[in-house]
Amino acid sequence: MTKHIVIVGAGFTGVLAAKLLSKHYKNNSNADITLIDRHSYFTYLTRIHEVATDRVPAESVQYDLHQLFNKNPNVHLVTDFVNKIDTDNKKVIGEHGQYDYDSILISLGGEPNDFGTPGVKENGFTLWSLEDALKLKTHIEDTIAAGAIERDPEIRKRELTLVICGSGFTGAETIGELIDYRKTLARENKIDPSEIRIMLVEAAPTIINMLSRPNAKKAEDFLTKNGIEIKTGAMITKVDEHQVEIKDSDPISTDTLVWTAGVKASSIADSFGIDAGRGGRLIVNKYLQAKGYEDQSFYIAGDDANVTQEGAQRAVPQTAQEGESEAKFVSHNIEADIDGNKNYKEFKDENKGFVVSFGSHYGIAQILKNTSLHGWIATIAKHGSNMVYFWNIKSGRSIWRYILDEFFRPNDKRTVFGDNTAKNSAALWSVLFRFLLGAAFFFDGMANMHGSGSTLITGVGGFAAACELSLGCFMFFGLFTSIASFLMIILLLFCPITWPMTWILIGGSLALMNGAGRSFGLDHWVIPAVFRSWGKSRYGTPKSLYNDKPKD
Repeated sequence: MTKHIVIVGAGFTGVLAAKLLSKHYKNNSNADITLIDRHSYFTYLTRIHEVATDRVPAESVQYDLHQLFNKNPNVHLVTDFVNKIDTDNKKVIGEHGQYDYDSILISLGGEPNDFGTPGVKENGFTLWSLEDALKLKTHIEDTIAAGAIERDPEIRKRELTLVICGSGFTGAETIGELIDYRKTLARENKIDPSEIRIMLVEAAPTIINMLSRPNAKKAEDFLTKNGIEIKTGAMITKVDEHQVEIKDSDPISTDTLVWTAGVKASSIADSFGIDAGRGGRLIVNKYLQAKGYEDQSFYIAGDDANVTQEGAQRAVPQTAQEGESEAKFVSHNIEADIDGNKNYKEFKDENKGFVVSFGSHYGIAQILKNTSLHGWIATIAKHGSNMVYFWNIKSGRSIWRYILDEFFRPNDKRTVFGDNTAKNSAALWSVLFRFLLGAAFFFDGMANMHGSGSTLITGVGGFAAACELSLGCFMFFGLFTSIASFLMIILLLFCPITWPMTWILIGGSLALMNGAGRSFGLDHWVIPAVFRSWGKSRYGTPKSLYNDKPKD
């Protein structure tokens, strides 16, 4: 008789658990898996702040479930909104159907916790779903655009002020993205970036408290250096349409409050009748079985579960990494139920560290117990940890998509490598050829100058040899590459060289005129600086408002 496993929620936990169970029952027709979610796609929630700040499009964090499970025929996908679990008859009740189960996993994920603060729901913005991210993105664009042309100084300041409440993972990473996004917003709206005020408000006396104090200090220094105003020990007591009230402090005038101060279990999970702990997280035992349903193969994991390691006083954090870890234990224990061996595994916290990214270029990593990374290398580690999830669910296609979306397709060149890999930098693919050709011309020029046997251009005098050497240098280091390539073509046309090498070198130099120095070359910085300087001297600086009326 076929056993039915139902997983409610296609988040980090649910998708990984479905993959692991599918692999275990790959050659066993006695068990199948049904994965139910209100969406037809998996949302990479830990990246939605990138959508809210227009670094990547919405589809970049959406991974179609059919594509993820196209090689898992024993996984059945259902798009439905689950509103009830009938434990007596072992049925999952959704808006569009009912689904029998022998074993069940609830992993619906969490939702923002406003702690009852008045006005947050009505006037604040949360960042816990793709819908939230798109709503916030539109609001920021519209509000900054309005502020840029506002003439009343008080209203202008209010509209150009962005406030983030909470310095956990979501708040810290959103602040980091806003540092980059501020430059884009300022450019698009023709205002000075310093006019866009970004504030981090934290109720605790310190910020980013998941980091060690030395690492938190590095993060604080980075934020302060980039113009972020930090207000600690500041408990928000009320959120109005145009201001945020702070306990024992002056209110902050703003039209934009992003609330990232807390997370609680899904309100749908609250209705399942299972005892709950702090933040509405449902109580489970050491095997992640729901309290009161230990004998019914009823499991809870992810943000919905109040998971503690044996002997621990506090539940593990509600993070994607913890959800993935719980998925491994839950899938094993469900297998123990379905296979009838009852060989359960007790939950052990496998947290090996984490990375917090502050925009596209800076991050801080705490790995294992004693290893820390910060800066560019930590951001690389962040990308690596993100791709590990796709490796765990055996989705090479998703890894490739991630690489394209994060390194080649982001808006405004906001990648960890900047212009060097951004989508409008096709010159990336000619970098190796530029290095080789530049080195070849340099060493050939050296040989001609010393008369020690040239291999490319033969029989030229000192001046031509010096030109060859200099142009090779410019090409190798990517400085004024287009000009250097053009001059190299002129040199090749008038110097003795064997055929067909002439046309090979001319063709190669012509190809490098596409601006090959913009990727991993000095032109990456020099050419934009030259055009900025020339444009400013010739046309001035664009502004959102002008007041050029004649002076009396």
